[in-house]
Amino acid sequence: MSALLYSCKKDYLDVKTIKADITVDKLYANYTYVQQVVWNTYSYLPDGFANLNLESATDNAEATNVSDKAQAFNNGIWNQYSNPDDAWAYNFNGIRQANEYLQNKDKVDISYIKGKITSTDSTTYFNARNNVKFMQGEVLFLKAFFYMELVKRYGGVPILEQPLDYSNTASWDNIKRNSVDECIKYIADLCDKAAAIIPADLSPYSWYDDGRVTQGAIKALKARALLYGASPLFKDAGSTTTWAQAAKASYDVIALNKYSLDGSYANLFGSNNTSSKEYIFYRRYGAINYLEYNNFPIAFQNSNGNSITPTENFVNDYEVVTAGTAVPFDWANPTHAAAPYSNRDPRFAATVVYNGSSFKGSVIQTYTGGSSGLPKQNATKTGYYLSKWVNQSVDLTNATTANHAWGYFRYGETLLNFAEAMFNAYGADADPEGYGMTALKAINLVRQRAGMPAITAAQLNQTRIEHERNVELSFENQRLWDVRRWKKGVAYFNGSVNRIEITNAGATNTYAVKKLENRAFYDKMNWYPIPQSEIAKTHWTQNPGW
Repeated sequence: MSALLYSCKKDYLDVKTIKADITVDKLYANYTYVQQVVWNTYSYLPDGFANLNLESATDNAEATNVSDKAQAFNNGIWNQYSNPDDAWAYNFNGIRQANEYLQNKDKVDISYIKGKITSTDSTTYFNARNNVKFMQGEVLFLKAFFYMELVKRYGGVPILEQPLDYSNTASWDNIKRNSVDECIKYIADLCDKAAAIIPADLSPYSWYDDGRVTQGAIKALKARALLYGASPLFKDAGSTTTWAQAAKASYDVIALNKYSLDGSYANLFGSNNTSSKEYIFYRRYGAINYLEYNNFPIAFQNSNGNSITPTENFVNDYEVVTAGTAVPFDWANPTHAAAPYSNRDPRFAATVVYNGSSFKGSVIQTYTGGSSGLPKQNATKTGYYLSKWVNQSVDLTNATTANHAWGYFRYGETLLNFAEAMFNAYGADADPEGYGMTALKAINLVRQRAGMPAITAAQLNQTRIEHERNVELSFENQRLWDVRRWKKGVAYFNGSVNRIEITNAGATNTYAVKKLENRAFYDKMNWYPIPQSEIAKTHWTQNPGW
């Protein structure tokens, strides 16, 4: 079982032990136990911080630890027998948990609560009745989420309505593998069913804790699923989802009028990020410090060097702003090269720790021979460290901690999803459906929040969309999947990734872009291979190329 989510009001997902020998009928008849089943189902949501190193399997980052699982991706030595990100069994176990609940949900008995009422106040009973209803919506959403985790990796997978025992090989005999199109439609349908149960306005239900599924989360999941379904990789696999449908799904999140862009981009990744109106669905980790032990610059005592460090490829993606105009960074431009970290997109400093930047009141030295640079043991190999998600208030010497929460969905992504879908459906500045927002307006809202100048309709194209998603959503488990759904893995992930080599020369530094390593990515890797153990069970045809 994975680490669990936590509510800000109480640890409502701190699952209590359920007797192992209890029968299914007794389990689902017991209201308290049924709640624990639902909280257990939440626990199958992905552990975002544990998988932060998957950014190192993209052109954005490098794992300092040579044995990190991302290195197998980068070296092209993963396959159907050994996949560092094999999410198959984990998510199907989550689906089994969801199906078992959905199959038995009507057995729950709350009559005893009604029987205990000794006054005219029936609030406790009605709260329990609503909670039973809402839990069905939560589990439908969670099942859709688990399916999305599978489909974005493997393509079509079997749609299961019965709680099959994943560990029982016989139960998988003759199971059909559904198509990509069927799976995307199924995820959308589960979301529609969940949205019909969870009300848009939860304010009358004060007992419904923060962190539980909301209608915003349900609609955001549907919007992401349809965005993927309309993308080239999924269309080539038979998806019939259109860009117009994807745009409508993203607009449905916007139309809730519950979310807005945070005034501070950096605030989204700090210890109080769950209070932001931008977050739609998140996972609380409570007070932890392992992110800081892993990712603090190596100059800080007790930093262990197990860091995920941005590459020069990624840093180059941040524009330079001069006199209100943004232009791509260019090492061939003498002004850019002389002060490469000046006047960059403000999201750069919120994401990357660079040479000369301030961190915990110290000036960071990533130049050769610097206190956080090579050849110091466990120093960054790229010349950069990660700032995003890393809380500088933590004291590694005294092992202090800070609150952290991983965002699954936020409004910034919704606007970028909308922009991409609208652009592909209708162009940069058309709004034939009367949404009150165009692709151009949506993307400029995201840019302007960050302090970046607006772009024009003539500047909006697919390359711009890819750029904006990367600088806005980096290190949020988006890049690995965006590049695949665009069918651009070979363009972005194959070939060399670069580092910056800095030579300190007193008052000035000299900079040289050097190759860090060559990486391998082939078209077949846009889809993960089905685990060979499953092929042996089901005799399905393996994904192409594997």
